[in-house]
Amino acid sequence: MRALLVVAGMLAAGGAAAAPKTTQPPLEHVTVNLSDRSALRDGALYFMHRCTACHSLKGARFSELAGPLGLSRKDIQRYINPSDRRFLQTILSSMPDGVAKKFLDRKPPDLTVIASRRSPDWLYTYLTSFYLDPSRPTGTNNVVFHNVAMPDVFTDLQGLQEPVKKAGYRNGSKAQVAVGVQPLSRGSLSPAQFDTVARDLVTFLDYTAHPHAVERRALGRWVLAGLAGLALLSFLLYRAYWRRVMPPAGPRWWRYRKELRREDGA
Repeated sequence: MRALLVVAGMLAAGGAAAAPKTTQPPLEHVTVNLSDRSALRDGALYFMHRCTACHSLKGARFSELAGPLGLSRKDIQRYINPSDRRFLQTILSSMPDGVAKKFLDRKPPDLTVIASRRSPDWLYTYLTSFYLDPSRPTGTNNVVFHNVAMPDVFTDLQGLQEPVKKAGYRNGSKAQVAVGVQPLSRGSLSPAQFDTVARDLVTFLDYTAHPHAVERRALGRWVLAGLAGLALLSFLLYRAYWRRVMPPAGPRWWRYRKELRREDGA
């Protein structure tokens, strides 16, 4: 058994040593509030009108958005569902699979999966850190996703940006790594307004990845309170039971059992 543990440790150390060193850019912190209906509505609108051209959200149904967004079925079908899909259907991309394979060589990922795998900080940094890169087919690149295939769909809102680079490592080789961006031109929104757009979109994506997070947090308090009450009740039952087994002034039950064993051995 010990030999197996040693071999496993050696393999893990070898895998870590073989992994190429890559400089990780810092992530921008963002605070999301899944109870903020206004942020969820705005994020849903931006997603449906700017993201569904390529991406799906198969982990969410239009019917499931009505309650958290505070909208009726009629409002969902009118404002959130421009494709006129059925109310109980999932959110799918408007791009046919054949078109995606022909022009993009692959189908864009489902954002429910991406949102569940990535943190809100990563999503926010990704959405706000596109920069000009003439070497890329789309003309843009991203700070946290080097050589990303997705174009910057928020250029008209945010404006153009250029990278802030420093010496680092990429796949084990020394390189100039983008660790941030700085503006080149201004978009139709101010920086504060676009920050709100990005935060609302991240809030909506985080909700679709964790649709029951608010309910879990609310229920968790009652579960912890119930466990605390059960622990108190168990302790009181323990005291009442052992008070009948031995005198209150006597030794604890585990010491009492040790003494019985010694008497039996003698």
